[in-house]
Amino acid sequence: PGLPNAGKSSVLNAVLGRSAVGVSRAPGRTRYFQTHFLTGSLQDPYSAVGFLGSRLALPPLLQLRPPSGPGWTAWELCEAWAEQRGYKTARAARNDVARPANGLLRLAAEGRIRLCLRPPGYS
Repeated sequence: PGLPNAGKSSVLNAVLGRSAVGVSRAPGRTRYFQTHFLTGSLQDPYSAVGFLGSRLALPPLLQLRPPSGPGWTAWELCEAWAEQRGYKTARAARNDVARPANGLLRLAAEGRIRLCLRPPGYS
């Protein structure tokens, strides 16, 4: 998230070292949700959900019921949100945890869940 036509796509292309995101002089070229993997080994959404969950109070924010165990893991956050929203797999009717994981990341990307971090060395 950020201001339109501020160079976000250009920065992502520079970080990846390739032209992964289309760029244009006109604002609004990359308005849709996109997923870009920075490394080949980090392709699951649960690591990013765990990052959000360790820095934000997601259970009260999303009004989730507490897990049966001692604390929240990324999987438990996704499973609780799947239960609350009624996300089930088609064949076995089990909680579909991939859908809420991507949904949480989409909420963060859209700015509906806000995570603010201070720069290193900031006091």
